[in-house]
Amino acid sequence: MDTDSSHVRLSAIGIVALSLFLVMFVRLWFLQGIDRQRFEVASASNRLRVIHEEGPRGRILDRNGVVIVDNRTSITVALDREPLRKMTPEERTARFQYLADTLTNLNVPIKQNQIQARYDDKRYSPQQSVPLADDVTEEVEIYLSERATEFPGVVVESRSVRTYPYGPLASHLVGYVGEINDKELVERGGETATPSSTLPTTTTTQKPADGAPDKDYQLGDSIGKSGVERTAEATLRAVPGERTIEVNARGDMVDIVSRTKPKAGDDVWLTIDINVQSYAELLLQAKIEALRGQTDKDGKPLAAPQGSVVIQDPQNGQVIAMASYPDYDPSILVNGMSTELWKRLTDASAGLPLNNWAMQGTYAPGSTFKLFSATAGAQSGFIGPGHETYMDNGVYKLKSCKGEKCEFRNAGGEAHGRVDLARALTVSSDVYFYWLGESFWVNRGQYGETPIQDAAAQYGLGQKTGIDLPGENPGRLPTPAGRKAAFEANPEAFINGNWYTGDNIITATGQGDVLATPLQLADAYGTFANGGTRFKPEVISKVTRATDPTLPPGQPGNFAVVHEVGSQVAGRVEMPPEAAQKIWEGLWGVTQNSYGTASASWHANPTAWPMAGKTGTAQVNGKADTSLFVGFGPAIAGTPANYVISVVIPEAGFGGDVAAPLAFRIMQPVSQGAVPPACPIADHAACDAALQQSIEASARDVGSGGPG
Repeated sequence: MDTDSSHVRLSAIGIVALSLFLVMFVRLWFLQGIDRQRFEVASASNRLRVIHEEGPRGRILDRNGVVIVDNRTSITVALDREPLRKMTPEERTARFQYLADTLTNLNVPIKQNQIQARYDDKRYSPQQSVPLADDVTEEVEIYLSERATEFPGVVVESRSVRTYPYGPLASHLVGYVGEINDKELVERGGETATPSSTLPTTTTTQKPADGAPDKDYQLGDSIGKSGVERTAEATLRAVPGERTIEVNARGDMVDIVSRTKPKAGDDVWLTIDINVQSYAELLLQAKIEALRGQTDKDGKPLAAPQGSVVIQDPQNGQVIAMASYPDYDPSILVNGMSTELWKRLTDASAGLPLNNWAMQGTYAPGSTFKLFSATAGAQSGFIGPGHETYMDNGVYKLKSCKGEKCEFRNAGGEAHGRVDLARALTVSSDVYFYWLGESFWVNRGQYGETPIQDAAAQYGLGQKTGIDLPGENPGRLPTPAGRKAAFEANPEAFINGNWYTGDNIITATGQGDVLATPLQLADAYGTFANGGTRFKPEVISKVTRATDPTLPPGQPGNFAVVHEVGSQVAGRVEMPPEAAQKIWEGLWGVTQNSYGTASASWHANPTAWPMAGKTGTAQVNGKADTSLFVGFGPAIAGTPANYVISVVIPEAGFGGDVAAPLAFRIMQPVSQGAVPPACPIADHAACDAALQQSIEASARDVGSGGPG
């Protein structure tokens, strides 16, 4: 019995031992076989790190291949947070204080709490280095590199940043770049990092064209914020590269395992001529600064808070120059925008420097609107047999109205006698267009309620032109239906929602609630100048890829064309040929007839060929008048017009005295093919001297054509 019990006990122990060995064997086999791959990946992830490398953006060139925006290398001090995570909070605070003191002593002022805030920033993925300071000197780079053991987690990197050879020139067109934010990242299909213990990689992909490589984004990357930088972001952005590095247990780099180099972005060519752009900007600035401090005939100050010039090719819609003042220097935004800088650039009292007034500013067009009222008269058939002329006695009285408020006058009450359509445009007879406006409204059963607005809409007013730049303002075309809808939506803001005869006559002369941008006016007059085809304005002409990146990107033979931008037709304006000829004669007479409102201004600075156009003086309650001029040339029968120009300066005085002289001063060398060259920053001293005479003369220019 005892022997049997021993055998049973031994058998049980053997079974248990065998079971334990079997379990251990199965576990060992699982770890070495089935789960081996997972542990190898985990092990590799502990020693291998992938670093995202942003490449150089494409360059921006003018129509002749001159580089307007380029790249340069910036030395950046950044934090590698991996080794810093192994420290206690007290150790990190001490390290950050030491780093802040060191950088400040090296003329890179920074505080310990700023470094701590960057370290704690949850927007950056664990693999990303966190930038602390850009554009540090080689002295800082050498100092930190030689003392790497004293600054664990501190890295010095080189990255490509934007540079502007011509400084603020064309800043509103080219725009600026900045660090991508959460909203922009999400808009491109990515997810922002969340404040958790496990931080996801904050990557998104800029959807490429078929067959093109992905252009993924991470927080900390640069992205176009305005202008062409924003419009052409997908083209300008480089294909990012990657570095896979091996690190030891302390997080120090041991070796570079692999590297995929970034591929530079493609270059974007603009329709802009940088020389014409520079000349327009300089003369616009000189004119505005000369006006400030003066007063008009009524004692109102000429504040001239901003202004703009647009020059366009009416045959294809390409913008040759677009000047907006005040401007800003995009180079100051390369390393980010502080709160103080943002306030300065968005300060209304400083003229809102970030605004592109040529396409974002809206103004009452004044008498420049008479082109559209004249077109309405021609298209409707109102101007024709029985309505060829009207007697302008200087005052127009509404037919079915009594009292002083029924009278509307020409500027200064000047009487022009009997005028037809052509002469009414040349002398800018308000009375003629008051008559037109009342006649349309009184006979709206025959002509409809909005023949004037309909004609203006054909020219593109009241809608965005579609220019390839962000932030365009559509302006405003008031209508009876719109007035009624506005009243119903907000009754407290209006006496009633009715449209009266007086509304129609002031609309016919470009006053009241009519608002247009300088770009819209240029595009509209270009439409008339080319015979009625309205083109979508363009500022980008083509995209290229450099053959040899060490040579100038615009050098002939050193680039391949990736894409060309053709002209796009946005609409047509049709009218009887004889009416179009009358309007053309009227606009031609504005500059070429002795009684034209811009005749004296043109003869003071004549272009190589005749110009046609229209002055405008828009009244603004409590302020000086807005000065406008829109013109085109050559204005020669049978010869295509190659240029259209619009000049708008608010609170500046009569259109014939301010805007028109500036337009001719700019167009004179353009027409002669003798525009002074733009001045790169490096050559400003010598270059500016050559321009100074023209700038001073432009500041003194004052015409004597009257209000327009």
